[in-house]
Order: sequence, then structure tokens, then C-alpha cells
Amino acid sequence: MSKALSGIRVLGATRMLAGPYVEMLLADMGAEVLHVELPGGGDDSRHFAPLINGEGSCFLASNRNKKSITLNLRTPEGQEIFRDLAKISDIVVENNRPGTMDKWNIGYEHLREINTGIIMTSVSGFGQTGPYSKRPGLDIVAQAMGGMMFMTGEKDGPPVRTGNAMGDFLGGLYATYGTLSALYYREKTGLGQHVDAALLDSIIAVLENVIPNYVGLGRITERMGSRIPGIAPYNCYLAKDGYVAIGVSSNALWKRFVEVLGRPELYDDPKFNSPSKRVENVEEVDSITQNWVAEKNVNDVVELLNEAGVICGPVYSVDQLINDPHVKARNMAPEIEHPIAGKLRVSGITPKLSLTPAGIETPPPSLGQHNEEVYKGLLNFSDERLKLLAERGII
Repeated sequence: MSKALSGIRVLGATRMLAGPYVEMLLADMGAEVLHVELPGGGDDSRHFAPLINGEGSCFLASNRNKKSITLNLRTPEGQEIFRDLAKISDIVVENNRPGTMDKWNIGYEHLREINTGIIMTSVSGFGQTGPYSKRPGLDIVAQAMGGMMFMTGEKDGPPVRTGNAMGDFLGGLYATYGTLSALYYREKTGLGQHVDAALLDSIIAVLENVIPNYVGLGRITERMGSRIPGIAPYNCYLAKDGYVAIGVSSNALWKRFVEVLGRPELYDDPKFNSPSKRVENVEEVDSITQNWVAEKNVNDVVELLNEAGVICGPVYSVDQLINDPHVKARNMAPEIEHPIAGKLRVSGITPKLSLTPAGIETPPPSLGQHNEEVYKGLLNFSDERLKLLAERGII
């Protein structure tokens, strides 16, 4: 069955996480992705701990469905080969520091001269413009400067980074969104364009109402743990065997909730009879909820509340997550077979498309695995030229 992006070729000069994540999202939907790596060492994430049979788990998680070719972009000949590949590609993805691709003579202006329809997607810490554009960037800095870290953590504790690289993943998602928008525009006009995605921008873009609350109300969003300003109870609570998350977002849900607790009188209590009153008395609301949860196992809490239509769920560790029947039914922790790392589970594919469903066709490639296929098949290189390029460290 054809996939949504079948027939689209992506040339990726990326490494580590944000850029490779863009490539993977496009590859999952059917694009042919050529992941360009430096000869010898390859993508840095191949070597990041922890290692699974010598393979970096970060690389294994973000590079399925791709083809790996080696090419030294620091050399004039490597740059010329890259341009030859760009002539027959639809999209170039890169996450180098701004100015690097131009220095290598393969920036957007160089490539559009030889392929007017090329779409170049650049992912960087701070974007291609602005006073910080030349700074190197990492996920933790994007979370810090983007306001996410300031409001994450317990009330009296220090700012906390989210448990995963949210800046990288959001940067990758927004880059993919921009790439697909540019691809649609090219379908109508034939013209490519430069997509500029920044980790910092992507964090700021998901701050919800933090900015208008400050500008309109003078309110700075502070750390609140798992609570949020307008709803109570809305928190994690400790049961006998783990934590459960509960969110009661309306008076109707509050009525159901207190009935399950065996405390129906709380519905009309003037301290709790509206969302604003419950927020004003959040400490007491959380205490009532915690005392009820503490007497039960997580599964009992979840079953009782879901039966009553109250929003809740267990706080899963990864071992619980991958064995959940709903996660299995949605195939969100599929098993893959890697020639070196062996059988693995990875994050599944979302969203689900009804006519052109995505899928995992190949495991993450070994370094340079597709050199011969790409250089001989797409660029018609001879065996002699391939051998000479390898000897000179170009591939």
C-alpha cells in the first residue's frame, strides 16, 4: 500500500536528535530519507550512552526507515556530491549551526540555484535570524529560555527540565509541520522555500496562556507541581501501590467525584461548589482526594472513577506503559529487529492515517549501509570511483 509521502526524497544533513526526528517523521509516512553521516564516526548519537550491544539507544530510537550514506561535507568534492543529490531531492533537512551550510556551499541560496523546487528545513537552537542566531543551542537551554523550565517543578523547588528532550521534539515537530506546509505550497506553485525552525521558538509556541496572562493580568505563572491554576482537584495522588492522576474539570464531574468518594455533601459545600472556590481551597481539596486515594490500589481508583466518568489514569513507568492493553492495541510500542542490537521496542507512530497508514519498514541503518545503492543507483558512480572516494575519506 502506498504511503502519504511515497515518491518524496529527503536529503538529511543532521545529527543527534531534532533534525533526525524530522527525517524519521517524514520517513514513517513513506518518504525516502538519505541520512548523511560523516565517514568513520557517523552521527554522534550512534555513540551516546546508554549503548545496546554497542549501538546508541538514542540513534536506535530516532532513525528507523532511513538509508545511511557517508559523505564528508567539509570537503569541496563532498559538497559537490551533496549538490548532485539535492538536484534529485525534494527536501533537505539540516540542524547545523546557522551559517554552516552556507560555509560549505550547500546553503539554501546555493541549492535553489540548481533546484528551484527544493525545500530546505533548518532546525537550530535560536533560528536563522536574530541576535542569538549564531549561538549553539541544546534542549535544556531552549526549555530554560523559553519559559517552560521556570514553571516546571514543585512550588518551593528549583526549575526543572521535563523528563525528555521536549525542546528537540517540539522543534522537530514544528519543523515537520513547516516542511509539509512548504511541500503543499510547492504542489501549487512549483516553488520551494526555506523553513526556519528554532527550539526556542517551539517552546514559546506551546506556553498556552502564559504570555497573555502576564500582559493582560500582570500574572507570572509560577511552579505548581502537577497542579494547574484553574482546576481542582488536578494533581497526582499516592495510592498503596503507585500514583494516579485525577482531573475534575467541571461541576458535573465534581458531583460524580464526591459521590464516588461517599461524600455527596461536598457538592453543595460553599467552599467547593464552583471551580473557583475549589481552586481557592485547593489544599483542602487535595487533602480530601489524597486521603481517599491512599486507602486503595491504583487499579481500584482508576476503575471506580472511570466507571463514574471521572477523568483519571495511572502514572506509568515505562515497563507498565508498554504492557498496557490500550497502548498495545494502538501499536505505540512496536517491536523491531536490529541486526546488532537485537529485538527492541520503540515509540510507535502517530497520527494514524486511514488510507495511507505509516509503518516501520526497516530498522535504523548501519553506518554507510546504503552507499552503494545511493551512489551507484542514483548518481551512477562506478565501482572505481566509489573505491577512490572511500580511500580519500570522502565517503
